[in-house]
Amino acid sequence: MTKVWLTVLLLVPSFAGAQQGTPVTVSLAGDGVATASGANYIFTFSGTANLSSFGSAGFYASGTTNLGSIGTTGTVTGDFAMLFASGDSLTGQITIPAGYLIPTLGQTVNAAGSATITGGAGNFSGASGFFPSITGGATATGLLSTHLTASGSGTLRLPAFHVAGTLAYAGFMAHLASGGGWKTTIILLNNGATQAQAQLNFFDEAGNPLALPLNFPQGGIAALTSPSVTRMIQAGGELVMESQGPDSVLSVGSAQLFTDGTTSGFIIFRYNPSGQEAAVPLVTQNSTSYTLSFDNTGGLATGVAVANVTSQPANIQMILRDDTGALLATDSIRLAGSGHLSFVVADRYAAAGQRRGTIELQTPANGQIGALAIRAATSGAYTTIPAVTK
Repeated sequence: MTKVWLTVLLLVPSFAGAQQGTPVTVSLAGDGVATASGANYIFTFSGTANLSSFGSAGFYASGTTNLGSIGTTGTVTGDFAMLFASGDSLTGQITIPAGYLIPTLGQTVNAAGSATITGGAGNFSGASGFFPSITGGATATGLLSTHLTASGSGTLRLPAFHVAGTLAYAGFMAHLASGGGWKTTIILLNNGATQAQAQLNFFDEAGNPLALPLNFPQGGIAALTSPSVTRMIQAGGELVMESQGPDSVLSVGSAQLFTDGTTSGFIIFRYNPSGQEAAVPLVTQNSTSYTLSFDNTGGLATGVAVANVTSQPANIQMILRDDTGALLATDSIRLAGSGHLSFVVADRYAAAGQRRGTIELQTPANGQIGALAIRAATSGAYTTIPAVTK
């Protein structure tokens, strides 16, 4: 199989102008291998791409070329896709002088290739472009392998492009769970009148980036495993993402949303063994304290999750009271920057066993935290309990 590692750089001077068609430059560099199959050559490309203002992407191309066709055109042609971690993509065809990709065919001096962009997804929806002449050279590394470099100029049109503004913090989700029977669905909604960019960052218990397996049931976005997702959401539209890790591993943590528009959302927890679901909205306020109700009577159990929204460590003072307001316990919960803690109330505080009451979590000075509770029955049914704020 052909394996060409390509680095592609598209220098786009003005993406706002690219909506009308902007001159761009493409530069290619990579190593390739081809395989003869009867009267054909089968080739594939697999590598990386860097698109200015958009960062890195995977670059994939493949095709089958007949030897007779090569003799007539002197080139090989394949389909390509440039795939970004955000789900955005560019697609089209690329044509390469045959001898530059397959050295045994012989290279032609001053030979030129070309590339045509025929579409895309996400931010590149409706994209088109053409590079009529891409020239360069290749150094043979074997009979069917080369190191290829080339460059050329063309145009790129992005009719649906959104010029992103400055991303600003928009809210947090104090708890998420993926795997171990749990599935988390996050829905982000754009309430504005124009497109908005949204970035959702995931953090583990220690405040480190949490790479989650993510699926996008709306289609058009490839599944990925990532600690962050950045997507454009159309005005009045929504983005749905699901995370369900293996049953053998439970990943828990929190999430923070950043946007350049009016984006909000909510999270749905689903426990697959029982099919039970419950939803929690995105939290936007910063309160001096959060009070949660707990009930550990009659076979019920209450779990609590608390998250540190800031990047600095936090000491969170906790006050546990019964349903008459009598003090049961106090505690100091230390969380790393962007850290998270979840626990069963009666397991952490024995005084809460077989009781009802409240847990008050106090926001540290110059800090920001969030919390929620889940009350579960032995049947597997559960519900989320929102925090009461001061």
